[in-house]
Parts: sequence; structure tokens; C-alpha cells
Amino acid sequence: VFNCNVDLQLSSWLQATWVHMPILKDQSHSFGLMHRLDVPSSGLILTAKSFQAYLNMRVQLAAGLIGREYTVFCHGWVVPTLDEITNSVYWRESGQTSAGGQGKPSLTHLTVLSHLWKGQVAVSVADVRIMTGRHHQIRDHFSHIGHPVICDVIYAASNTLLDDCILCNRNCLH
Repeated sequence: VFNCNVDLQLSSWLQATWVHMPILKDQSHSFGLMHRLDVPSSGLILTAKSFQAYLNMRVQLAAGLIGREYTVFCHGWVVPTLDEITNSVYWRESGQTSAGGQGKPSLTHLTVLSHLWKGQVAVSVADVRIMTGRHHQIRDHFSHIGHPVICDVIYAASNTLLDDCILCNRNCLH
């Protein structure tokens, strides 16, 4: 992470690359960024290049017209019939979230694609589509159902992280 500044790294690059786009300098419009990914995750980032595009995309995101789909590698074998997780997600002061009980309603759709073994580790591969986009929603939901994301240093148990090094060296949410 450049200069220990996680929050502004991408926005700084956008500002330097597209210097004539005022929205990229406007914090009240999230520097044009439509959503964010957790630092250990990979994927596309949707960015508006104008205020009009930003407002149009905000409406589309709120209406569910822009899909946010991911592939997850998680611990254990997720039951193939499980197709949604509806637990509320609650933001805690520690920076972690907590699923179930209190919090904001959250909806994650999933399709289990396969089950596999790697050494002693049982793994499920699932396609995921989030409908609400809460902070750490996918990671928290999968941990809540007993299948934390591979290499998730926040939501997986510490003893499983040693086994995870066999599979990869980063969060398996893409």
C-alpha cells in the first residue's frame, strides 16, 4: 500500500490519471467511486467520470440494476441447496462486522459450483451476488454459516489460516 494510505490510494491514482474530471476530487461524491472492495480482495471497481454519471449509477445500484458478482473459495462443503444468506450485518467499533441479530438487513445470493479437497482442507467454490453491499458482507455471511473465506485473517479461525497457506496467500474472494 502506497504511503500507508489505504483509503486514498485508488482515488489518488484516478486524480493523477484523469486530471480534468472534477468528480474525482470531490469527497462528498466518494471521489467518483461507486463501491469499494476490501483490501485483500480483487475485482473491478466502478468509477464515475462525471457528476451526471455518478448520480445515474447510484440510482442503478440502488435499484439493483448493476450486479455485483464474486467467486468465493471457502472452508468446508457448503450445502448445494443453500441459495441465499439473509442475516443482518452489524458494524462493530473494532472494524469487524457481525452477522445475525441486530444490524442492517443484508442479502447474499449464492450458487455452489463445486466441492474439492486440497490436502486436508475441504473447500467449496461458489458464485455470489450481493444485493445490499454491506461492509464485509460476503466475508461475514460466509463466516456466519460456518464456511469462512479461505485466507480471511479477520473472519476465519487462526488455526485454519496455517492450512490456508497451502491453497493461496491472500483472501480467496474475487
